Amino acid sequence: MDQTTEQQGELTDRQKREAAYYDQYSTTHELQKVDFAPATSDQLRPWSPYWSLIREVRNVYQHSGQKLLEFGCGMGATSVVLAKVGFHVTGIDISEGNCRVARKLAAQCDLQDRCEFHVMPGENLAFDDNSFDVVTGVDILHHVDVPVVLDQLSRVLKPGGVAIFKEPLGDTILERIRESKLLLKIAPRDSSQDDHVHITEDERKLTLEEINLIRDTFEVQSERRFSVLQRFYRLLPRKMWNMVWKLQRADYEIMKRCKTYERLGDIGLFVCRKPMAQETAKPTRMAA
Repeated sequence: MDQTTEQQGELTDRQKREAAYYDQYSTTHELQKVDFAPATSDQLRPWSPYWSLIREVRNVYQHSGQKLLEFGCGMGATSVVLAKVGFHVTGIDISEGNCRVARKLAAQCDLQDRCEFHVMPGENLAFDDNSFDVVTGVDILHHVDVPVVLDQLSRVLKPGGVAIFKEPLGDTILERIRESKLLLKIAPRDSSQDDHVHITEDERKLTLEEINLIRDTFEVQSERRFSVLQRFYRLLPRKMWNMVWKLQRADYEIMKRCKTYERLGDIGLFVCRKPMAQETAKPTRMAA
């Protein structure tokens, strides 16, 4: 497969906007370095959703022949970290700019032999059925057509394979308050290319219906939530934003003691498996 696969003629208007946004963002915010500590350190940092995701991937690593699909790879930061774990990583992204930076980053890290990147929409994966041992997605499902993408990811994942997603969730009472007309008038959610807060025109947090689609598409092995206090870090002076881990840790300690508090978290980590034998019909789940 040509690593510069062009799908532009097949893109929807929304996909074109996403691709254009990240083509620009990758030009003005090109990633220069990667922190490999989540892949190499003995630390756990269970209060960090990103470290927790990498730890879950490390837990399923067995040998260098395993193939991992990094869906929505962005500029390749997570892809090269997962290649450092030992996987052969295929990253896909809708933005050619993102893939350009990702290839450059992999070469800088001397991981180009373990990484490949393709320009490709998640709604139309150009891979054979049962191609990958593991599928990962970091903050990407909320950018796409969730039902179509989940079907595609399930198709290319091997039976018994693992799917791990970290996503912003929109099913909490705090999020409903945040989405109220009054708060949106005071603090609208506009598209932004800020260093720390990059938001596209079309992204939105996962709904309960979409969360249930994850649960119904795969067998969910574990589901954790993060970020209650953490979500308010932007109210702090920007020079203090690098201390967000303290809020993450406070959330973690409270969640260990109170499951009701955990349900307020707006970041979800889903560790799933594809059933060994797919059922012909999936049960219909009623929204709570």
